[in-house]
Amino acid sequence: MRKPIQFVAVLLKHAFTGSRLYLGWIAFLFLIFLGGVFGYAMQLKHGLVVTNMTDQVSWGAYIANFTFLVGLAAAGVMVVIPAYLYKNKPFKKIVWIGEFLAIAAVLMCMLFVTADLGRPDRAWHLIPFIGRLNWPMSILSWDIIVLSGYLVINTFLTTYAMYSRYHGGHPRRRFYIPVVFISMFWAVSIHTVTAFLYNWLGARPFWNSAIVAPRFLASAFVAGPAFLVLALQVIDKNSGFSVPKEAINGLRRIMAVMMVINLFFFACEIFTEMYTGSAHAASAIYLLHGLEGRHLLVPYIWSAVSLN
Repeated sequence: MRKPIQFVAVLLKHAFTGSRLYLGWIAFLFLIFLGGVFGYAMQLKHGLVVTNMTDQVSWGAYIANFTFLVGLAAAGVMVVIPAYLYKNKPFKKIVWIGEFLAIAAVLMCMLFVTADLGRPDRAWHLIPFIGRLNWPMSILSWDIIVLSGYLVINTFLTTYAMYSRYHGGHPRRRFYIPVVFISMFWAVSIHTVTAFLYNWLGARPFWNSAIVAPRFLASAFVAGPAFLVLALQVIDKNSGFSVPKEAINGLRRIMAVMMVINLFFFACEIFTEMYTGSAHAASAIYLLHGLEGRHLLVPYIWSAVSLN
């Protein structure tokens, strides 16, 4: 029992050891965390009314960030596939950074969903054998399973690897390689199920499209590697860890291909919505051109398309 406790103590010591710049960054993040705690306390006190969400805009920033972070979690698999499926040595050197990013992103996903629930005290309904998960009928229950599973898989991989190194050894391939391949398929499932959450909303015709899931995956395979490239450059310049240039260039090539696919899917979606001229095109018209004098989101949409 003492060895695992010592292992955790060493991890915490390293996490809070670094330059003044690093410790200042940690302190800055902690201040943001305190602001979030205060805001969440106000929500618990006054209810979700403080978010200004309505029946028409029922999800807001909570689910928007949840969706984005699910895509960010895909960074892990975009490193794992080249490293283990194609045995790319430069990618093997950064694979654990991608896995840690995936863990952080999934944790943030779960926190955003918890904030969106409004009543976190009811979360015990999700606990197997205690509450009623309503699986497999509820799409949300599928999302809980895939997110929790992806978190467990990546936590096992990283913890096992670090624990083995802590004892001066190497991870045993027969223990972690099967889990690595499971994580590849699981990473695809988390974004697919998230897309299905949108698909099943019959009252929102804009989301009732079979292309939503593949477009989510295409955009995820851009966002995840993009964030990872930025993180790797910061690590390379501010730490003793040397990031292989071949790995960063490989991620850039993946992004370049997936960006083109993402834009192609976007064009297919817009053509389908606009060419028919049906009432279901109202959402696309509102996003791209504005509708009945409302143009708030138009600059954001065109900025996103232009940057892509």
